[in-house]
Amino acid sequence: MDWTTITRLGRQYEIEVKLREYGRATTHTCTFIFNPQVIRKTDQAGEHYAAGSLRNLWCATMKRAGLRYRKAYQTRHTYACWSLSAGANPTFIASQMGHSSAQMVYGVYGAWMPECSAEQVEMLNRKLTTTAPLVPQSSDCWS
Repeated sequence: MDWTTITRLGRQYEIEVKLREYGRATTHTCTFIFNPQVIRKTDQAGEHYAAGSLRNLWCATMKRAGLRYRKAYQTRHTYACWSLSAGANPTFIASQMGHSSAQMVYGVYGAWMPECSAEQVEMLNRKLTTTAPLVPQSSDCWS
């Protein structure tokens, strides 16, 4: 089962999103993973959510888990680095994260992982010794 299916099991909310243009709004059907805190509910106004309620929920979750605070957005970096360390295909990681190409993964997250260089050299040496020809090669290989 994919995460979209699991997420859609929760209650769906009709959320009015105010657009930047004055007086314009659109309505989205949303199912929250973290339910924002309702700060007011009246017959006339409906449900109104506190702007910082998701951040407050995130902070409380981090504290209960005994983890040092970090922004929720930073979990993307953790996911990318752990996936690269595990040997996942960068193109797959990019698609999971919503990037159009693996170049973003190489450029941003690869730079955070210099400590893996020794492991990469060892892996290449191990794999190349079974597939690459021995050196030096005789001159007849080049003709």
